[in-house]
Amino acid sequence: MIRIMWGGLLSILLLLMGSRGVCGGFDERMWQYYAEIENRVNLEPNHLAGFYLEPDVFSNVASERAFADLRVVTAARQEVPWTIIVCRPEKIHERLPVRMGNLSQTENGETWLELRVEKPESAVSAIEIITPDSDFSRQVQVLGSRDGNHWNSLRNDGVIFDSSLEENLRHTKITFPESTFPYLGLKVNNGGAQPLNITGVQALQNRSSPGQTYTIGGKVEGQTVLTSTHESAVTIRMDQVFPLDRLVIKTLDRNFQRTVEIRIKGKGGNWIYWAQGSVFNIETEKIRESDLTIEMPEITTEQFRLVFRNLDSPALKIDGVTGQGYHRLLVFKEQGHRKRYLFWGNPAARKPQYDLAGLLVKQQADDIPRAYLGPVQTNPKYGGDKARKPFTERYKHLLYAVVVLVIVGLLFLQYRVFRRMD
Repeated sequence: MIRIMWGGLLSILLLLMGSRGVCGGFDERMWQYYAEIENRVNLEPNHLAGFYLEPDVFSNVASERAFADLRVVTAARQEVPWTIIVCRPEKIHERLPVRMGNLSQTENGETWLELRVEKPESAVSAIEIITPDSDFSRQVQVLGSRDGNHWNSLRNDGVIFDSSLEENLRHTKITFPESTFPYLGLKVNNGGAQPLNITGVQALQNRSSPGQTYTIGGKVEGQTVLTSTHESAVTIRMDQVFPLDRLVIKTLDRNFQRTVEIRIKGKGGNWIYWAQGSVFNIETEKIRESDLTIEMPEITTEQFRLVFRNLDSPALKIDGVTGQGYHRLLVFKEQGHRKRYLFWGNPAARKPQYDLAGLLVKQQADDIPRAYLGPVQTNPKYGGDKARKPFTERYKHLLYAVVVLVIVGLLFLQYRVFRRMD
């Protein structure tokens, strides 16, 4: 009798220990969506392949850290190592040696400055004017020459400005089409004001590898003017929840400069600081310069709040905001002819750590063979919150039964011992 009882208890315990989700393997009941990974070209096992994570498919990012809930598994539910390559552009800003000469004033009160690029055949695409002056605005024309006598216009609608006395806004860099002219000229229109004190000029060569970006639209949900602080606030709701690196505002207003603060919702629902930048648009008959992009650390959120510092100027009318981010390539190890699936939709999942992440660099992305995701399916075995409960809560009644049986067994053993003593 005792052997039968303990054998039954042991069988129940083994059944519980063998239940899926108790061991540390992949439990598909916790993932809401899946899709089969398809290849157009057959690759040998352990070769690399990858596919893009598109906002249209993964806009329902469930985990607190974006993409932490992704799992690549075989048909036998064995996990496959993977990593994500972010296709950001590689920006290189190289300063080129130049010799400054012929700093003078023209008959019209303009400042004329000539530069000689000392590195032969160097391609220059930007010039930054160094000046200790503040609170100014000047139109700038950029010219190029082969011999220093005959000049060709490279840009005639540039502008530099500084308004540090009221807002921390400063823009002293002028970009133009890449030029290999050995001589560069700057003509600064002072507009009757005191000429700028130019202490130096930097010639820049801006190079970048092409990045791959996506755009997500946003809707303006409300605009509020905060009269007491001379600010205005705009709430934006993004069409899709996906990682973003910058926001671009849309407005029909012209000839403005603003400092902008980006805020996101904290866990308590209050708006907290995330990033700050400046936007401007200067458009006249002779000047055309604008920058309506606000860079920020990568963030995945549905709502943003933009706070514009207007001072005594009227609030801008924001017609819309778009978000931009960089495409992501999920790279994984091939498994031969075995089927592979991508599972996602588990907000409680933690990002796995595979050694594959340290073996790849961004430059390899273009060389990795492409795979493709099949149609997105809702997992019929998905258990939701119930599947994520701790073991003791999922099998509560069965555990109670085991405890009762153990108590009964101990009482029975005690009874047998007392009976033998009698």
